[in-house]
Amino acid sequence: MKSALKICLAVVLLLLQSAYAQEVAVLLPVTGPLTPFERSTLTQEVAAEMSAGFDLKYGAEVDRFVKQVFQDESKKKDCDEANCYRRIAAKYHAEKIAALRVVQAEKGDYLVAAHLYDVASGEMTASEKMECAQCSFEKLKTVCKALSRRIAGIK
Repeated sequence: MKSALKICLAVVLLLLQSAYAQEVAVLLPVTGPLTPFERSTLTQEVAAEMSAGFDLKYGAEVDRFVKQVFQDESKKKDCDEANCYRRIAAKYHAEKIAALRVVQAEKGDYLVAAHLYDVASGEMTASEKMECAQCSFEKLKTVCKALSRRIAGIK
């Protein structure tokens, strides 16, 4: 009787754990006309926001692997970004790929784009853009954090 109760309890705990498990996402290296300090800081800020919605994989080791995957793919006759995403997702057992790009429109003005790619469906599930006029680095951080929350579905 006791062992049956323990088994039932274990099954219930496993079911609850699966129901509340976060999806795994990989954050690609932040791109744009940024200094290494700015890139690192934005990555940390974005990761902190997105970690509320995902089990997020990011950092130097991820950046090295992502760079290698894209270099390998670019050597092929039919370069395929979706194939890169599948390889990256497979390495980290991820369901989603997140990307943040900063583009300088004019001196001090930026366009920031954030995307979330669903690996299984091959679809872009979220894509947000925001302009940042007369943008200080502090303002840029605020914009990047807001966009990352939006694509992660965090209020």
